[in-house]
Amino acid sequence: MLLLIETSRAYGRGLVEGIARYAEEHGPWSIHFDERGLADRLPRWFKDWRGDGIIARTTHRADVARLLAAGPPVVELYPDPRSSPPGVHPDEEALARMAASHFFDRGLRHFGFFCTDDTFWVDLRRRAFEQLLWRHGHACQSFHFPPARTSTGKKPRSIDDRGVIRWLRAIPKPCGVFCATDFFAMRLARTCRDAGVAVPEEVAVLGVDDDPVFCGVCYPRLSSIDLGPTRIGYKAAALLDRMMAGKSPPSRGIRVDPLRVITRGSTDVLAIADPDVARAARLIREQACQRLRIAQVAEAVGLSRRVLEQRFQRALDRSPKAEILRLRMERAKMLLSTTDTAIATVAKASGFGSLEYFARAFRRAAGITPRAYRQEQRLPAPDNRRG
Repeated sequence: MLLLIETSRAYGRGLVEGIARYAEEHGPWSIHFDERGLADRLPRWFKDWRGDGIIARTTHRADVARLLAAGPPVVELYPDPRSSPPGVHPDEEALARMAASHFFDRGLRHFGFFCTDDTFWVDLRRRAFEQLLWRHGHACQSFHFPPARTSTGKKPRSIDDRGVIRWLRAIPKPCGVFCATDFFAMRLARTCRDAGVAVPEEVAVLGVDDDPVFCGVCYPRLSSIDLGPTRIGYKAAALLDRMMAGKSPPSRGIRVDPLRVITRGSTDVLAIADPDVARAARLIREQACQRLRIAQVAEAVGLSRRVLEQRFQRALDRSPKAEILRLRMERAKMLLSTTDTAIATVAKASGFGSLEYFARAFRRAAGITPRAYRQEQRLPAPDNRRG
């Protein structure tokens, strides 16, 4: 089998890890794999390569045609709707929901989308975010990059930071800006610093990929959405296994939900005008999983429980009880998907009084049991084995 996947980015390395795990569990597979970058063309030796299947992330359409012409089944991991090979890709609508929810939970009501690239997949990501916000009654101030070619047919000059700064100063604040990837989030955070725009107080910056290099070099450190590339790679290997066994691929590409938001300093903000509610919300965020009671919150901010509930609902469109439950569920899902901790221990660590109450509450919130959720989040077994 041939892998043509970049090793220069954390996302590509995650894909390779998932493919390798599938091969270890369901092989043996002989894998041909070279170090490469995302934009690299097919290697010269490809014309002489012979094998049973290919998994690739190919940005050049001519190379996609060459892969298909080679004969073996191909699974494509670069999300180009114009390409014909079956593919496995992140679900852009689910990604948009996760980004918007992250901003909503922080009380933000102004939004932007930032990327200085104009490729089709960026357009898909931007439109998914804009349309979701529109359905919730919000506008999105997207950064408008120049077209791929000007009216004279010449490519535009590269975008400098002056255009980004003008856009930053014009958007209403406080604002949550969703960036197409961590690379663009890093660029935006740097430009905010140069322009004197505070992150996260004025602009909360959220990236995609959870790349440790880009997230780690920023100050404050970048919040990012983990797409779960290992799971995507695993599913891609399972799909190729099915195709190499002579079975037909699905008529549409496979879409995989993102795993979770990794919250760091770049979105650590509560945009709440009411100072008492802001203090209450911060206390809840800090202590929700410590058996916190609403009466304790009300006492800490000097309000009656009834007044706190009314003002909290007005500011965040949810009750303090709902906020506590949301944060407990968020922690429970994280523990279920990333650890082997016993479910009873997950319940306790998430602030639930008993396993039975946790199981009922989790099923109401997620639609499935905690055990089923854990199984769903783990690397899936294929629905077909090779004969």
